[in-house]
Amino acid sequence: MSVIDSARQHAKHLVAKAAEKVTDHAGADSPVQAVTIGRPRPEVVALFTDPDRLSRVFGDVAAVESIGPDRQRWTFGSDTAWECVVGVDDDSHVRFVDARPDGTTSVALTFRDAPSDRGTEVIARLSTPGPGALTGALAFKVLYRARALLMTGEIPTIVRNPSARASAR
Repeated sequence: MSVIDSARQHAKHLVAKAAEKVTDHAGADSPVQAVTIGRPRPEVVALFTDPDRLSRVFGDVAAVESIGPDRQRWTFGSDTAWECVVGVDDDSHVRFVDARPDGTTSVALTFRDAPSDRGTEVIARLSTPGPGALTGALAFKVLYRARALLMTGEIPTIVRNPSARASAR
């Protein structure tokens, strides 16, 4: 066996170990993401319970609409929709729970005061059938965009950037 073959075998072994760790972590736990938003807690909670502003935060990922008291429909693309019940517990928890009796999908947001009066910490916990790595990245994107909207009044966009990208985000 040559040095090159030995190096290839070693690289394959390392990649296999890394892939195993990633898939074990992604499948075992629900994704958790957190962000600190420099705004008072009532403002932050109001954003996450307002379907119009939430739809703006999701951008091209999903459209959010109210379908009744404490109910929302999140539409991903043109053919996938998720109906959820919105539960608000004081100003410290907001939960989006699957409206179907047998549904397992939920998004739980926890709000708490950030240290040194720096605003509000938002912690998102997702329980979804989708891959943890994918839903965790989406949760971070939504939290980041919500933070930008609350702190600057704008959501980051590349719409005016002459980059020839198809997406406005």
